[in-house]
Amino acid sequence: MRPNVLIVDDDIESLEIMSLYLKSIANTATVNGGRQALEYVQQNPVDVILLDLYMPVMNGFQTVEEFRKLKECINVPIILMTGSNDKLTVLNSVVLGVDGFLVKPVQKDVLVQKVMEVYNKRQKERNKRTVLAIDDDMTYLKQINRFLHDSYNVIMINSAKLALEYLLKHTPDVILLDFQMPFYNGATVMNMIRKNTGGKNIPIILLSGVLDREVINECYSCNPAAYLAKPVSKETLIETIERALKQ
Repeated sequence: MRPNVLIVDDDIESLEIMSLYLKSIANTATVNGGRQALEYVQQNPVDVILLDLYMPVMNGFQTVEEFRKLKECINVPIILMTGSNDKLTVLNSVVLGVDGFLVKPVQKDVLVQKVMEVYNKRQKERNKRTVLAIDDDMTYLKQINRFLHDSYNVIMINSAKLALEYLLKHTPDVILLDFQMPFYNGATVMNMIRKNTGGKNIPIILLSGVLDREVINECYSCNPAAYLAKPVSKETLIETIERALKQ
């Protein structure tokens, strides 16, 4: 199956060259800016995004952040491209959680290999059980992802609103839900999931950094599959998820 690749770059010549390089292995579309890319992914299916870092109006880092706010693009692999390979640029790419990094000018064989590598990796992940992790703290979400990505397909969402929108179209196998979030606490979000989406039978594991009796009682009044205190170890988290999946 040929992947649908979106190429985002303000340089028209680069768009043409990369599209030409990929035509034998992918269906390609090109846009010349971050805002146009955001509009495109909301209207068209995309399997991989090639994204130039240095663009006017919205640079690559800003565009990645906006992509991850869209339910259509929460988990689409992103490969950043830049003419610079300095340590700060690479570090920022890693922090953002992009799936690949290429230094321009990109050779054809290198580009094809990287696109197919991230595409095939994502296809394999689709065969794994899916864990939806909901937490307003992106740093903690990335830690959860590091714990789980080898064994599960992890979807990271940092707001209750986006999570509820995601659940209208997707059914994860288990949900990890932070109890202390702005606007709605975990108990409220859990009730909304049960009432307003197809999440009635999805096991939900609540996580909280607060251990007082009032919080614990409120958590258990929602009948979660489990309740875990933050910080949680990798071993405990995986054991709890597996137990919840068997219920």
